[in-house]
Amino acid sequence: MKIRTCLWIVLTGLITGIIISPIPAHAELPHIVSGEWRGYHALHEAQRYTFTIRNDGEMTLMPTRRSRQEVAKAKRIKLEYGIEELHPDGTTVFKQVRRESLESEQDADKNIDKLVFRGTTSGDAVFEVVVEESRDIISIGGRVVDVGDLTQHPLRFTVRTHLPNVYEGVSIEDRDDEKAFDRRTRRDYMELVRVDRSKVSLDHDDCEDAKPEELTGSGIEEIEMRLSYYERRFFFNAGRNSGLALSNIRRPGPWYEGMTLHWTTDTHRDPEYRARFRLWIK
Repeated sequence: MKIRTCLWIVLTGLITGIIISPIPAHAELPHIVSGEWRGYHALHEAQRYTFTIRNDGEMTLMPTRRSRQEVAKAKRIKLEYGIEELHPDGTTVFKQVRRESLESEQDADKNIDKLVFRGTTSGDAVFEVVVEESRDIISIGGRVVDVGDLTQHPLRFTVRTHLPNVYEGVSIEDRDDEKAFDRRTRRDYMELVRVDRSKVSLDHDDCEDAKPEELTGSGIEEIEMRLSYYERRFFFNAGRNSGLALSNIRRPGPWYEGMTLHWTTDTHRDPEYRARFRLWIK
């Protein structure tokens, strides 16, 4: 099934957890102290991308060209994680992560295998993050382990992937410019696979509005997309007992002008928090 649309992506799910002792303040993740990756807690260098976690917890996906050089620092893909508060009207409030609270018992490492760290948000809620790497696939999971003072509304752990507008600044003022842009982006596409196995396909011509719930349907299991700017294909997968969902976050525009992917788990089906958000680049 094909829907012509302007697309922005957001996600839903609910996590609750057990209570643990608060994390002490003024901490930071252990980090590499010298060399190119000084200040980073962990990273994975694949053939087509580099995934990093700084000592302040910032996660970044850096697509690279065939020469292993980064495409552009200004177009790095940021990953945000933490706790969202779910209100009765369906709106959510993302609780600010206190970067100084991040803590890990593991040393800094240039090669991610499996790492775990914790932190707190505004309202003194505590979350835990798990990051794993296998065969150049990054897997991220997490949970709320202490609700803190956030007792009024349900909470959920979420990962939000912010894809920038890679064609920002491109001006199509005459027919020749438009033709050049069409040639540049004609291979761009996005394909969504829903939980019920129905599909939605978008290409660079898709820029009409569509309701997010129509795109999400029963929930999104997998996203594949290509952006010529990066010369790469991106893959995002919601593992078992988790999902992706879509919603507008800014003014409408073509899907390739930037979006946010939201992931979370269903804790009723995943009480041991084994669900993972997976991403990789080819």
